[in-house]
Amino acid sequence: MVLSEKDPTYQLLVKTHRLTVVVGVPVSTELGKVKEEILSALNQFEDDEPDVPKVSDIGDFEICRRNNTTQKYEVVPTTGDAAKKTVKEAGLKAWERLFLRFRDGEGGLSDVQVELPPLVEDE
Repeated sequence: MVLSEKDPTYQLLVKTHRLTVVVGVPVSTELGKVKEEILSALNQFEDDEPDVPKVSDIGDFEICRRNNTTQKYEVVPTTGDAAKKTVKEAGLKAWERLFLRFRDGEGGLSDVQVELPPLVEDE
């Protein structure tokens, strides 16, 4: 990854269950490297968040974004040649909320599981 002084850094909000991880990456960062950063962050919280599945490899989960039109979660391609795409080439935006889907024992993907905080606190 070659960085220039003009290469802005995006903060990506990665959510799963009740956990939100902020990953700061330059827009020239390849998606494979973004997954490595997410893996590292998930492993830091593995004892604090028992509901989050344990992961040991970037293949154990997929990054998703929510389609605001259909309200469905779409996997951001990150395998093969797509892993070499940069954050910018993938169309990710600064402060974008991304979500994780975890692989089960058979290689299938679980549904996105996320608890969003209430907009108004109970009094």
